[in-house]
Amino acid sequence: MATKKQTVDPLKMKGDTSWFVRDRFGMFIHWGLYAMAARHEWVRHNEKIPNEEYDQKYFTHFDPDLYNPDQWAEAAANAGMKYFVITRLSSCL
Repeated sequence: MATKKQTVDPLKMKGDTSWFVRDRFGMFIHWGLYAMAARHEWVRHNEKIPNEEYDQKYFTHFDPDLYNPDQWAEAAANAGMKYFVITRLSSCL
């Protein structure tokens, strides 16, 4: 069953977003299986990779043994970044 996507008017959102203007320099880390393809988060969809093949290529090999969030945070701070966001999915189908 298809669901209707909700749209949000950012000008009508509650909350103080002034920090985003002040602290403009940040980083978004795209984290997940699609990061292994090193192309884009829509790799499975855009390249029409069947689930079985995708799982074989990426899921069975995904082992984030070098994941070190403290090191990532330190590198971001040393570069002058004021924030970072880890995202695992961005509206992928």
